[in-house]
Amino acid sequence: MRKLLVATHGRFASGIMETFKLIMGENEDISEISAYVEPGFDMQKEAEKKLNEEDELIIVADIMGGSIANTFSSYIQSEKIHIITGLNLPLLIGLAQDLASDVSTDELIENAIQMGREGIVDLKKMIEENSDIEEDF
Repeated sequence: MRKLLVATHGRFASGIMETFKLIMGENEDISEISAYVEPGFDMQKEAEKKLNEEDELIIVADIMGGSIANTFSSYIQSEKIHIITGLNLPLLIGLAQDLASDVSTDELIENAIQMGREGIVDLKKMIEENSDIEEDF
C-alpha cells in the first residue's frame, strides 16, 4: 500500500492538511508531522514511528536541506521511501488524487511535482499578458 506523509517545521503541516481536507476530504492514507512544535521534539524518533517495512511511503517536506528532509534521507536507500521537498497545496492534491491508483509511484510524483510548479503563478503578470493578447484581436 502507498501512503503519504506531510512533514514540516512548525504548524505548516497541520495547516495545509486542514485546507487539504476542506477541498479533498479525509484520507486515512495521509499523515502529518508538525515538527518542533512541542518541547523535546525528536525528529529521528518521529521518523522511525512513521516508517513501515510493508508500505511505500512518499514523504513531502517543506524545504530541501532542512532537518526533516535530511532525517528521512537516511532511509532513501529503500525502494519504498520517496522524498519530495517544496510542499505546496497543488503538489499535495496531485499526490493525493492518485495515491491509491495503479499509476507508478515515479509517474505519480512526476505529475504531482508538475502540478505544484504550475500552481505557482504571478497572477498580475498572467492577467496583464492575457489582456495584451485580447487587445490584439
